[in-house]
Amino acid sequence: MNGKDIIRETKELNLPSDEYTVVGSGALAVRGLREAQDVDLLITTDLYEKLKSNGWSEKHFPDSKREWVISSGPFDASTSWLVNDYEPDPLDLIESSDVIEGIRFVSLANLLTWKKACKREKDLRDIELIEKHLAQKET
Repeated sequence: MNGKDIIRETKELNLPSDEYTVVGSGALAVRGLREAQDVDLLITTDLYEKLKSNGWSEKHFPDSKREWVISSGPFDASTSWLVNDYEPDPLDLIESSDVIEGIRFVSLANLLTWKKACKREKDLRDIELIEKHLAQKET
């Protein structure tokens, strides 16, 4: 999915703008850094319960810090973005998000911190993309 696809499909959800932010590869795709396979959302607990009651399917990951995730189509949503030693406040991440065409996307600075905490192979590639992009913006 490219950034335009993510914006279009996220707008179709009609989510309250102060209760979510797009995280992960979606935040990269909207900035043209790479395409995304799906769209990960960080959402408030209230929105989680509302989407769950509206038919989003719930998955349990007991070995993960993100124990519960709800899904619908290309969207996965969770109320936390914990990874290893990085435990950000979801509301802070939502509030500090960049708004692009009316959709909230986690800031690249916060995404970079999260990717560095993950340390997976794909995250290492994304770290390079983000750092290069941020360096170009500074010049």
